[in-house]
Amino acid sequence: MASPWLIALVTTLLVALAGIYVSYQRDTPASYLRKTTAELRTDYDYVIAGGGTAGCVLAARLSEDSDSTVLLLEAGGSELEDSLTRWLTRLPTLTPSLMLLPHLSWQYRTVPQAQAAYGFTNKQIAWPAGRMLGGSSATNYMLYTRGLSTTYDAWAAGGATGWSYADVKPFFEKVEQVIELTPTSATYFQTLTDAFLAAGKFLQRSYSNGRASIGDFYQLSSAMVDGKRWHAGIGYLFPALNRPNLHVMTHAHVTKIEVIADLPVGQNLQDHLFVPVRVTLNTSVSFTEAKVTTVSELLKYALLGTGMLTESVGMPAAGSVKLGDESTAELFLYLLNIGSTSRLYQLISGLSEEAWRRFAPGIYDPSAEGCFIAPTLVYAHARGNITLASRDPFQFPSINPQYLNNDHDVEVLIQGIRLAIKMAMTQPFQALGATYHIPDFHLCAHHPADTDALYGCIVKHIAMTMYHYAGTCKMGRSSDPATVVDPQLRVKGISGLRVVDASVMPAISGGNTMAPTLMLAEKTAVDIRQQHRSR
Repeated sequence: MASPWLIALVTTLLVALAGIYVSYQRDTPASYLRKTTAELRTDYDYVIAGGGTAGCVLAARLSEDSDSTVLLLEAGGSELEDSLTRWLTRLPTLTPSLMLLPHLSWQYRTVPQAQAAYGFTNKQIAWPAGRMLGGSSATNYMLYTRGLSTTYDAWAAGGATGWSYADVKPFFEKVEQVIELTPTSATYFQTLTDAFLAAGKFLQRSYSNGRASIGDFYQLSSAMVDGKRWHAGIGYLFPALNRPNLHVMTHAHVTKIEVIADLPVGQNLQDHLFVPVRVTLNTSVSFTEAKVTTVSELLKYALLGTGMLTESVGMPAAGSVKLGDESTAELFLYLLNIGSTSRLYQLISGLSEEAWRRFAPGIYDPSAEGCFIAPTLVYAHARGNITLASRDPFQFPSINPQYLNNDHDVEVLIQGIRLAIKMAMTQPFQALGATYHIPDFHLCAHHPADTDALYGCIVKHIAMTMYHYAGTCKMGRSSDPATVVDPQLRVKGISGLRVVDASVMPAISGGNTMAPTLMLAEKTAVDIRQQHRSR
């Protein structure tokens, strides 16, 4: 017979979950559901293929013109279709689990990498991407950053006229009138964030004007409101679903496409790679599983919408670094405020069991205090590609980022590891009892300690994606054979077709890609509507 204590615990958990369920039932009116099963028209002014981050913005903005008809097609489903999915996607702390659910996230993997992923199963890195209305903004870590202004000026200088920072700034401001933002981990884990920011000032004093020039360190913002995730579906699409001129079809797949123009689609693939440097702490300041999974925390969230479950699991702060004579940042240093890490994170990344265990001590301890300092490559020299694996539309494409296929990318991350170690040794981190840990991978054992050879070996083992895939439909001059779309994002050689998402970036944005993708869609929606009105 179950003990009274166990019965009480189970009852409390059920009450907590029921409270959360009811709160999410109230959160989205049932009337939103009706358009997902609407009878389709025979023709539309606009057909949007993909209800991701940009697709939701376009559908909402284009349907503001009541004389225009809009159809949005999405291969995945919607959180509006069932309350459990809505609960999963809105709860900030569940972000890592979303990437493992095939009905919410495309379970892509890279092909085996020649010069990277030594610590990953079959040398393949997991590449999850949002598979629902809202796209990756509904499954990502919710960080909102405009990125470096130099990125956009470089776009314009390279042939993407009209995309300088001065040109795009008004559209970032337009996005920021819609999006809900909250300082990341500002309530329960601010002590660790403050230590990271203070350590950044130590680095500035010690290393600026040397080989590394340390830029600003700052707290990041998350797309959250009232302890719940904000995404492009919530902010843009869902409020527009009652418009009679907007139809949405989910679970829609294209099964046949005739080739009309032979363009370099899938080339110029870019991404942000990072190397997590494990830091253990002897002070209770980090996000741990033991802290956030207590009955009291569940009750706080269920009944009051407060508590640690409202905090995002991710990167609350960052800093920029210039190396050598570079004119813009080549490296970011991010703080990951995760202390204990479960097998869940191993599955998300694709790291092998052995590599994960050698990565750092206490990796499976649910109460272990700690964090990661994550040097991140901003502008990789590597250029990969995505190609069709077969004529079967349901077979995943062949994804080859060609990570670390050049000395530059490896060297930048080596310097990043060294700076992360320096940060861990600064007074603000030492005050928290910080100890950094270097993985003891078998293939790296013959390299002497604290050498570029050792750190380069570690980079090739454990460098992983930040899920910022971009560049495969490059925008620029129509005369440039490497471009797919012109500066208005119109596909070359095909009338009436545009590409609007992160794939059009000539070079990846200097920061997280959600904000620039929202901006791209806002800016292009204005252009499309103006063109439509002038007909």
